[in-house]
Amino acid sequence: MNVELVTKTELEGLVRNLETLIRRATRNTHGGEQAVYDNEALCKKLKLSKRTLQNWRDEGLIEFSQIGHKIYYTEKAVNQMLEKSKVKCFNNNYNGR
Repeated sequence: MNVELVTKTELEGLVRNLETLIRRATRNTHGGEQAVYDNEALCKKLKLSKRTLQNWRDEGLIEFSQIGHKIYYTEKAVNQMLEKSKVKCFNNNYNGR
């Protein structure tokens, strides 16, 4: 059995490569592929603070993946959370005035 050590520089390079792939996946949402958001992108998309996303994760309101210190959310997880949080209209006769 061979043991191989990975240097800090090599590990940082691997993390950068993963982040690049995730950014590409985030930008390429056509063709049936699913968007992936990091904290910053999802905060901008939903106009939320990072603390709100942290609270949602802590409360189990949204599914996420973590690679190292980076948190990622799939478009499916975001849509599921929004669907679960949907509030029905109380007044069906409301016409916008």
